[in-house]
Order: sequence, then C-alpha cells, then structure tokens
Amino acid sequence: MSREDVLRTLHSDAKHLQMWAICPYGGLGPMFRRFLFGDDPIQPLSFSANKPHAAKMYRDSLQSTAPHGILPLANSSWSASKPASQRFYGHSYTAPTPQIHFLQQFGLACTKAFAFHIRRPVSTQQAAQAASGPARAPPST
Repeated sequence: MSREDVLRTLHSDAKHLQMWAICPYGGLGPMFRRFLFGDDPIQPLSFSANKPHAAKMYRDSLQSTAPHGILPLANSSWSASKPASQRFYGHSYTAPTPQIHFLQQFGLACTKAFAFHIRRPVSTQQAAQAASGPARAPPST
C-alpha cells in the first residue's frame, strides 16, 4: 500500500493526518505549531501533481475543523475552572499554565530521546542496521 493509498483511505473516511516535524535543534514544524499553538504556517507547503491526496490532506489540516491551538485552549479552560487558591498547573511549582507544563514535559522527553541516541554506542547502532537487512531505497515519487 503506497502513501497515496493510505492518504486516500484516510481522506475518504474523513480522518485527518497531520504531518509533524521536529528539527534536530528542537524547533517545531509549521503543522505541529498550528496544532499546538494555532499559528498559521508562514510558508505554505507545495506538493507535486502526482501526490493529490497529500495536497488534500494538507488543505484539510488547515481548515477550522482540524484540531489546532490546543494549548491556548487548555490554558483558558484551566484558568476558568481552577480554584482561586491554585496558582500552578498540575503538581509542579514551575508550571503556571498547562501550556508551560506541556512544553517542559515535551522538552524533557525530546532531551531524553536525543541523549539515548548520543549515549548508544556506534557499534550497537551499526549492528542493529546490519541485522535489519540491506538499506532499501526510498519510495519512488
């Protein structure tokens, strides 16, 4: 099943698949920023003519029906329902809002994942690649 087949099936079932990216320096991609913060992408993505379902999925992800801005929504919902005596979110005295709590936890998870890859010996990485078989070519476009 090709990527386009998967996207066609998801689109026909009215499902959204948002492509999120994290750069090696910890920056969030435009679709991930839209989902978390509600920011519109600065530069729209473009797709080749032989990827019509990817273009449809991208356009649908930019519509108001797709989830976006969940962290500001969490902040406003929490601040409207929290007791007056509660100054911090969750069990942390360093996170005054759900958004800051998420960013702290997400940053910690990314840091741990990067550290795992750095600490893992190169010989273990090469052995895992050799055991998985020969490298395969990327799908044709």
